[in-house]
Amino acid sequence: MPTRPRAVTRAPATQPRLWVSRYTVCTHPGCRAGCRELASALKQQARRLELEVAVEPTLTVCRSRCRQGPYVGMPQLGLFYAGVQPEEAAELLNETSLQGRMLFHRLYVTPRVVTDSRLVWDKEDEVLVLMEADCCLVEAVTYLLDFHAAVSCGKCFPCRLGVPRLHALLHRFMAGGATESELAELETLAELLARDTYCDFGPKITAPLRLALEQGRAVFQRHREDGCPPGEVHLFRPQEGGS
Repeated sequence: MPTRPRAVTRAPATQPRLWVSRYTVCTHPGCRAGCRELASALKQQARRLELEVAVEPTLTVCRSRCRQGPYVGMPQLGLFYAGVQPEEAAELLNETSLQGRMLFHRLYVTPRVVTDSRLVWDKEDEVLVLMEADCCLVEAVTYLLDFHAAVSCGKCFPCRLGVPRLHALLHRFMAGGATESELAELETLAELLARDTYCDFGPKITAPLRLALEQGRAVFQRHREDGCPPGEVHLFRPQEGGS
């Protein structure tokens, strides 16, 4: 009795190993640097290359006119690219995701930038970009204030008294239980330091906070009432057991 030929089955296509499988892109409704076009190009090229790569918006506070954007975060590496253009999307995916190589001419790491690499703060254009969409904005501005406070000379009383008070207020917002009057004090004190300090240190140290209060006051209001909500990502909180 003749036997029926066996059906030939093809092995399922396997995804290539991806060194980076997730990107976060800065976003702003009025962006003039091309963040929306870049995000669209990355998604289109990922489909063309049949790569399972996620491209997501991330938390961005800016004035929509930065000169170094768009910014592309790589959460798996804790690094950012800066100034990536839509026409570079295929090269970025091929080099970084498939080959595991950095586009060094786009890497946001320079001797002039010494803050944590998971955050972008461009003081010239007032751009604040965090690695994740769910990052805590209050924590980020607290980190930047504390980072720069270490170099305060303390000669003039606005900085000598104001910087520690801003630190205390911001930590109250992160913990919850701050009052409405303390929110008003936070805004007033940030403006006073920007205006009345002896040198330009006051405007410099308060710039991220003033920008965040201007564009994200509702975030501070929520933190005032409840502290950091569940699920919020904290980039700078010390690990358990650390100092």
